[in-house]
Amino acid sequence: MNCEHPYRLSAPLRFDFDSTASKADPFPFFASLREAGPVIPVKLPFVGKVWVTTTHEATSAMVKDNALFVQEARHAGKSGVAGMAWWMPASLKLLTNNMLLKDEPDHRRLRKLVDQAFQRRRVRDMRGEVEQIADRLLDGFEAGEDIDLVNAFSRRLPLEVICVLLGLPRQNSDVFSVWAKTATSMRSSFGIFRAFLSMRGVIDYVRGQIEECRLHPREGVISELVRAEEDGDKLSEDELISMVFLLLFAGFETTTHLISDSVIALEQNPAQKAYLLADPAGRMERAVEELARYTTPVQSTKPRYASRDCEFFGQPLKRGDIIMGLLAGANYDPAVFDEPDRLKLDRFPYPHLVFSSGIHFCLGMQLARVEVQSALARLYARYPDLALASPDDIQWIRRFGLRGVTELPVRLNAGRVRKAA
Repeated sequence: MNCEHPYRLSAPLRFDFDSTASKADPFPFFASLREAGPVIPVKLPFVGKVWVTTTHEATSAMVKDNALFVQEARHAGKSGVAGMAWWMPASLKLLTNNMLLKDEPDHRRLRKLVDQAFQRRRVRDMRGEVEQIADRLLDGFEAGEDIDLVNAFSRRLPLEVICVLLGLPRQNSDVFSVWAKTATSMRSSFGIFRAFLSMRGVIDYVRGQIEECRLHPREGVISELVRAEEDGDKLSEDELISMVFLLLFAGFETTTHLISDSVIALEQNPAQKAYLLADPAGRMERAVEELARYTTPVQSTKPRYASRDCEFFGQPLKRGDIIMGLLAGANYDPAVFDEPDRLKLDRFPYPHLVFSSGIHFCLGMQLARVEVQSALARLYARYPDLALASPDDIQWIRRFGLRGVTELPVRLNAGRVRKAA
């Protein structure tokens, strides 16, 4: 695909994706990336030089072209997994054996099996269960206290929901939370070592749960996956472990940050919060789509490889070059979204790429929507005057590809309820 005005870049451009400023106010940061071009080279920790797409058009084209841009290195004349060093422990490499990092036909085979399991669980019909979990968590709050919304609610809700979905003991959700925190520390060699020690425990736990489901089938996706057969095909042991791990962690981290980031956005935009609370039942569904676009907690896709030499949006790419789609760049593109740096909860349509697109679109997007809609509705029904306890000191996670907070102190009863606009 060619640009109208071809350009050439080779040396990586200097952009600090992990800076606090780029997390606190991402709009000017991604605007500067777009100004450099729709496809530009940058340097990232562990991965090295990569190409990134910065516009909605280029990102959409990249994620949908699974023939030109492949997940598996072997289809681009390479070996290994992008972003993982050759010395990475085998236990961590095992976890990369999932459908997110597979090309066709393996991706289709794995996706069909997990789709079958999800359909049997009827994710869209879980709203009542999700609301009950949210209410139970909120029952534990004291009306006059300050709480850390991340650890008390935003993380616990999706963790408990995914435990229900998978058929895991709910009491283990706190252990998963600790593992997840460790996984987010992979920004240095020491962080990788800590994650390695933690992930060994995860793998052993998952393996044990799979064996339990084989011996004593129970309700939930793990038992469905153990039983699932499609055209005589089953998941291998490694594929099953990797799939459960993927559903367990990918299934809640995005939602955790989307809940917290949405609360931040609403508190920073009081007129929009008042608009939503004036008719939450009628406005919540559309509002969550705009909050997802505006916050974009997952800012980039996984790395892919160019399968052949090509020219993509004016940039010559070599076979084996690594490329990533900047979902935040796409979602903040003024060519598609009018005033993208403004939160407008009545915005429609919303062709955002929060859940990506193409064959690798997010499997759990419907569940994430239900969780965030339910979380915000139940939270603000009880605490409509909730406010950030430290609005000028928000602790953003300094990690590429993620926009979220380590904690979010909030005051549950901060003052008089605002009148709806």
